Amino acid sequence: MKRIFTSILALSIAVLVLAACGSGSPEGKADKKKKEDLVATVNGEEISKKEYKKELDAAKSTYEQQGMPPDKMDSKMKKKLEKSVLDQMINAELLLQTAENDGIAVEQKEVDAELEKIKSGFKNDKQFDDALKKNKLTEKELKTQLEQQMMVMKYMDSKIGKIEVSDQEVQSIYEQYKKQTESQKQTPEPFEKVKPQLEQQVIAQKKEEKASKLIEEIRKANEEKVKIL
Repeated sequence: MKRIFTSILALSIAVLVLAACGSGSPEGKADKKKKEDLVATVNGEEISKKEYKKELDAAKSTYEQQGMPPDKMDSKMKKKLEKSVLDQMINAELLLQTAENDGIAVEQKEVDAELEKIKSGFKNDKQFDDALKKNKLTEKELKTQLEQQMMVMKYMDSKIGKIEVSDQEVQSIYEQYKKQTESQKQTPEPFEKVKPQLEQQVIAQKKEEKASKLIEEIRKANEEKVKIL
């Protein structure tokens, strides 16, 4: 997923694990590359060094924005980051393949609606076009990526199912919020006022846990199809 659109899309918690979904050539995965140009293959689908470097650079940029510049990392931290990025790209490809094999499909009108949501986040068409150019994307390629992302989201939602939240769980989160707020010498909001937001927080946490478990299971079941070069 191209990071410039991530905050606008906000499809769900699974965005965290779909950072690389659709990052390959949207116009045709059939363009086979030389082995030396690849970092991995997933059931025959290729992950190129070029795309991997793009994702790695983006991850490094994020770390830098958080006050952890890559040039200050030791070799162990760098290797951990490199492995994490590659794992995300492999997991994203596995999720997409699994969704396709499960018969998940997205209608064109759904993709068009998401595209319009993205466009509405920009002041005008020129700003949107500039964002596409900056990310080296055409609108057609973006729509292809959107379709892939939405397909995976549908698959994950179908597997995760409805999330139930108890009053006790919400109250527990509120007590944590209240304690933290008071420690900063601030007055916490009344429980009833923040309850809806806290419920959404609990739901998001549970979704993230279930999504992580689902991805782990898919990766484990398909490990023999993954070849790191």
